[in-house]
Amino acid sequence: MSWRRASPVLALAAAAACLPDNPLPLDTDGQSTTLDSGVTTGVTTGGAAAGLFGCMSDKCTLVLVSQTLDDRIDVFDVSGATPSLRGRINLDLKPDASGLQTSGLLDEPYSLALTDSDLLVALGHYPASDAGSLLRFPRAIFAELEPGEVFGTDRYFQSGVFTGGVEALAHGRQEGIFLLPHPSGRVLIGVFANNLQTTQWTTPSELLIADPMDLAAGVASVDLGALPTPCVGAWELQALDPAVSKVALACDGSESVAVLSLPADFGTAPLAEAAKGVTGCGATLGGASQSTQFVSGDGAGGFLAVQSQLSAPPRLWHVLANCTTGKPTVTVPEALNQVRLLRQPALLRATTSDAPPLWLVAAGPTENGVVIVQGGASPTMCGALTGLDVLAAENSPWALALAGDRTHLAIGAGPASNPQLSSGRGQVLWATLDTSGLDSCQLHASQVVDLGAGMFSASQPATWMRAPNVVVVAELGGAS
Repeated sequence: MSWRRASPVLALAAAAACLPDNPLPLDTDGQSTTLDSGVTTGVTTGGAAAGLFGCMSDKCTLVLVSQTLDDRIDVFDVSGATPSLRGRINLDLKPDASGLQTSGLLDEPYSLALTDSDLLVALGHYPASDAGSLLRFPRAIFAELEPGEVFGTDRYFQSGVFTGGVEALAHGRQEGIFLLPHPSGRVLIGVFANNLQTTQWTTPSELLIADPMDLAAGVASVDLGALPTPCVGAWELQALDPAVSKVALACDGSESVAVLSLPADFGTAPLAEAAKGVTGCGATLGGASQSTQFVSGDGAGGFLAVQSQLSAPPRLWHVLANCTTGKPTVTVPEALNQVRLLRQPALLRATTSDAPPLWLVAAGPTENGVVIVQGGASPTMCGALTGLDVLAAENSPWALALAGDRTHLAIGAGPASNPQLSSGRGQVLWATLDTSGLDSCQLHASQVVDLGAGMFSASQPATWMRAPNVVVVAELGGAS
């Protein structure tokens, strides 16, 4: 079980990316367009840029956001003092003229991966509600996109056929929405394999292996139900080392975690042989009312596993690469005793010989914000990020992504419950971090920019942010 079953109201929040109500972008026919000139924006959409992913200077930093209920990807440039909207990608492949996206019309863009040549997008509900796809967009296709423009489906999708170099791998799995690129160029796809709108998850999950440069080769599959501890309801994939030789994942349906070991020839063997060489272990964490969705590596081969529910403090676990665990930490400092639901962690400081690892973790009801978790044998919440005054009271952080310097943080925040019924006033924040007090678990956001400030218009669904549940920070060089 998970806390979704114990709390019907918040059940919808947890499955926010998979709810049926998803209005159309600005245009109802998928045509390319720019924002209505009547919308006043607090973030400029002007300024020179060499297409969606080009840098006019030596370096640039972009924040990519999957608007999972609004079938759209937003791209912001946060390189300079004044962030700007680079552009938006319309992914509404099954449009609904009513703008409601009911009756199985949600496409659900989720995990993103930006490579040197391509943008990879996992779609949870295309071509059908129970069958997903992997899309590959050549980055060059966006080279002519003007700042602030919407890259409409008319530019790459005609009469059910992908064009312009865009390719789709329809793998046919249910909720295959979690991507992890491998250094070889291949990509791992985590498959939840159950209906997120139901309350019983019993089907074992899968790991798919694909080559984005040869999507016609299809996928090879690893049955996660065959692990010593079967994995049901697999969530986000996390590499435990730079070589991506070991991958951790949380299994929400089985209240467990798993670690997969990839073979040495993973990047060169035929897909089927690479899949056969994957081995793994698992550990049951238990907790019948716990949500078990998130793990994050500690930089030394182990990882943090997070469990949470509405009626008790979170449970934090330290897990080794061989799936050995200690006991969970449930003690909470007095200042954080109202924190209940924890979501995505982001490693702020890796394990060193002198200091334990530190994570930032998105925290939801009943206390919305970002908490600091100190690792070690007994991980504990030790503090909270201050300075997030711009975070609206009705929004709860869902997704976090740190820049390479670990002093800038992207936050995707949306309604804590029933996002499909919300007005669409979610937020994507870009925070500058003052880490001077980090050794004492003190962290302050010295500057916070709401990247979508002033862009919302109730009459223009392409401006809505109901579920910005995936954020990616991409740091590009001048030749990117």
